[in-house]
Amino acid sequence: MAKIAIVDDSRLARLFTASCLKNLGHELREIEPTSVFDVMERLREDPPALVLMDYLMPNCPGLSLARALREDPGLRYVKILMISAHRDEDIQLCLKRLGVESFMSKPFEAKTLVETVEGLLQPGW
Repeated sequence: MAKIAIVDDSRLARLFTASCLKNLGHELREIEPTSVFDVMERLREDPPALVLMDYLMPNCPGLSLARALREDPGLRYVKILMISAHRDEDIQLCLKRLGVESFMSKPFEAKTLVETVEGLLQPGW
């Protein structure tokens, strides 16, 4: 069983994502992003194996949060699944260079999310 943090400024998006993953047996934690600092503090308290985060969040931009994760010695190996309504290939390339493991475009099907998360949590991925 893995710990998964869901970071999204939309409560409905967090609930939808959690409902898609609830039957996998992982420990899910929803985090409302008030700031990059706040999210990082909460992630340091109980580090997850995977963070699912929205790219566009007004108080906590996904790119800034991903960068902070990669720069933090205790969290740099946490896997990141970035979710966005934007399909811009430049954004995806930037995220890949930063070390974001996967990118998913909205809207997505629950099955696709489940398969992506399970793949990311496989040993040696």
